[in-house]
Amino acid sequence: MKTKSLLATLVLSAGLFSITANAQTDQTAPVTINIDLTAPVISIDLGADPTVNFLYATAADYTVAQTQPKVGHFTVISNQNYDITVAAQAEFTVYPAQTAVPLSVVQVSVDPATANGGTLTMQPLSMTPGELVSDATATTGATYNVNYSIPDAAPLLGKANEVYSTTVIYTATQL
Repeated sequence: MKTKSLLATLVLSAGLFSITANAQTDQTAPVTINIDLTAPVISIDLGADPTVNFLYATAADYTVAQTQPKVGHFTVISNQNYDITVAAQAEFTVYPAQTAVPLSVVQVSVDPATANGGTLTMQPLSMTPGELVSDATATTGATYNVNYSIPDAAPLLGKANEVYSTTVIYTATQL
């Protein structure tokens, strides 16, 4: 009787195992994944302190080149390679109107340590856009250090004792 009972248990167990094994079948469900890169994405954002100030308060200030470095001056995000240009929006202005200071007295350049793979060119300030960085690498955030320089103060001589101002525009353009 024990043998029959043992045999029946083995047969029943084998049958259950067989049913369980047969119940496991593979199921598939295809999923489509799209990555849409059709939109050109580019932005340029100024750092926290974008104003550039040159101070000529002593005779010595006129005898040496002055450079105002702006660390983290602006950041570019672009999903394609890009160029950056710089241009003054208008001539230097002073109130009341005086003899103008030429824009070209100020030179703008990017610190080579922050080139982001681009070719750098120093640009004298002008109302015509000048290419500051060409063919920079696509990036999720390239931060640029910019140097503003007045290498020669001679064009400032004979000008009225006032503050001369202009607005500089940076433009990032995808290639």
